[in-house]
Amino acid sequence: MSLADESGTDVEIYRRYGDENVYVDTRTGAPERLVETLDDIGTTLHSDGPYTWRQLPVEGRTKEEIRQSATGALVILATAGYRANLDPELFDRATQEALLAYTADMHEHYRRQDAARSPYPLPPAAMPDTPAGGKHR
Repeated sequence: MSLADESGTDVEIYRRYGDENVYVDTRTGAPERLVETLDDIGTTLHSDGPYTWRQLPVEGRTKEEIRQSATGALVILATAGYRANLDPELFDRATQEALLAYTADMHEHYRRQDAARSPYPLPPAAMPDTPAGGKHR
């Protein structure tokens, strides 16, 4: 049983006591899309006998860069709809806020692109003191 299984999450991102590595543990039977997402964010697969696990790269990185990477992984996983948990010592609030703002900006950008390509116009914005859609009575 994995730590993610025990915690009821899809992914656990943590450090073991006295170890500088950042472990990324998935639930048993993780879907292929989750595995692909972990590959995309740069985790590496390791094994020792029957045990397999993933890690975020830490070699040559500062503590700040490691926290940014771990927090970035958390935001990406959560945005993709996975339940992820991050060791509080690996959390970086500024990275989280920047990535969430970027995600919101990109969502709005793509929404506008889709609307511009659509043969159907967007409904008009509500006018002050009128119901939605700007209709007067």
